[in-house]
Amino acid sequence: MGSRLGTVFCAAILLISVSAAPMNASESDDSAEERMISVIETVSHDNDAFTQGLEIFNGILFESTGLYGHSGLRKVDTNDGSVISQVSIDETYFGEGITIFNDSVIMLTWKNGTALVFDSEDLSVEGEFSYQGEGWGICFNGDFLVMSNGTSWLTFRDPASFEVSHMVPVTWDGNPVTRLNELECVGDLILANVWLQDEIVAINSTTGKVEFSASAGFLSQNQGTTANEVLNGIAYDSSRQGFWITGKNWTEMYLVTFDSQTGDLSFESGNKSKSMETSSELLVIVLVLIFFVTMVMQRKMPNFKDPPMGDDDGDG
Repeated sequence: MGSRLGTVFCAAILLISVSAAPMNASESDDSAEERMISVIETVSHDNDAFTQGLEIFNGILFESTGLYGHSGLRKVDTNDGSVISQVSIDETYFGEGITIFNDSVIMLTWKNGTALVFDSEDLSVEGEFSYQGEGWGICFNGDFLVMSNGTSWLTFRDPASFEVSHMVPVTWDGNPVTRLNELECVGDLILANVWLQDEIVAINSTTGKVEFSASAGFLSQNQGTTANEVLNGIAYDSSRQGFWITGKNWTEMYLVTFDSQTGDLSFESGNKSKSMETSSELLVIVLVLIFFVTMVMQRKMPNFKDPPMGDDDGDG
């Protein structure tokens, strides 16, 4: 019985080790998942807008535009794409990405090292921040302002002071990802446009690894007439459970979803590790049950190494 019990334990331990490793084997190469873009809705977009950033706030789409002498901030109606109101910024500024913090719109500028702060109601400038280097994309994850600058690093800043808290390098299948443009924070993920590509990538905000990518090539092939009129702009619309995307000088913008080919549409990281933990816990429970059942059986079954009752191995 001792050998049988040992066999049970060895088998259970083997099952636990198999469940802990192979369930993650498909991700062992750190390869990002490829997702598909599905279009839910299409509306008009002002093709004079050199789109740099999109953000949904209180049901209104805020859009920043770039180019020297043409940069500005506007409110857009997502029902038909019409411009509700807009303001221009100083012609020495090249407008970049935007985000919302405390009812204010923060807009980066490309090479001026200045982030402009606008009142979200009347779009008046109410302040500014200074920073080193270039400004590309920005989003607010609930704790930090996350900013890109054209390199493969994301900078996490204090939203009140704009001081740097920490930085995270971004990698895609183990390789650094540069030219991260417009950003959108959704839970633990940071979605980003990759400048001059048709790709949108979803980045783990802790590890910096690209968890999935999605190609908008089938949309961009019908948009833009120059090399600069590329995919740019992404805003999560929680009321419609989708993302608004468009491009520089595009004639349309699209409400889309990023659909997993495996059927997992979750934007929360850590789901796979949680499922692994659950499987391991179930196996431990099975192991404990096997142990107790074996112990009960051991008590009920006779010990065949002992002689039958009444036999006497003595001299009598």
